[in-house]
Amino acid sequence: MKKYLYLITLLLSVSLSGQQIFWYNVYLEVKPSELKNVENLVDGFYSNFDFPEGTSMGFSTIPLKGESFKGTHVLSFSSKSSESLANLRTSLSGNDWDLYLSEIQKYIISGRSSAGKSLMLINDGVDYPIGQAWVFSVDDGNSFVNSFSKLMKTFKFDGYLAIGQVVHGTSGGENMYIYGTYPDLNSAFNFGAKNDAESKAFDTFFKETAKEDFIQSFTRVLIKKYE
Repeated sequence: MKKYLYLITLLLSVSLSGQQIFWYNVYLEVKPSELKNVENLVDGFYSNFDFPEGTSMGFSTIPLKGESFKGTHVLSFSSKSSESLANLRTSLSGNDWDLYLSEIQKYIISGRSSAGKSLMLINDGVDYPIGQAWVFSVDDGNSFVNSFSKLMKTFKFDGYLAIGQVVHGTSGGENMYIYGTYPDLNSAFNFGAKNDAESKAFDTFFKETAKEDFIQSFTRVLIKKYE
């Protein structure tokens, strides 16, 4: 109980200046034989959905993940405005929405949602199709973010990169994430230090965050973006 009370305090106290991204993810575990049906249903609904200004949704497969991760697809709603994202979520209603839900539920095994916000963005605006998330259970959030910020002064990453909080929808104590994107699978395979200076910076980061718990990693591949 003491640790969970600390995690709640952490979510209220960690902050960095700069632009934030607020996000709401819906993870679907789709029956293998019904992948095309689900992809067609998602495209049919969101291609005709009127997204509030400043919001978007990326629909992706999740081909790489840990053993306990059940999701096969993710719908990632995001905005730089928490109000706009909330308006998007509440606008998902009406007859068309009810019909979409009743149809898609025929083809999925399970589903869940989570939400959070970024604390620090690097290369905001870079829109690569492959994304990887590293998820952590962190006690000292300020120290974790500061160590990441120190790493990024040396490590040069070409894609979009963010560190942030998982605020809603956690199940294993996870409360922070690092998320990066790549232009292609080859770039994703070659992630890591490219010289001695970057290797030393990574070593320092790993030492400074060694007491934090790594929960899982998963990789998504974009099917289509809607906005």
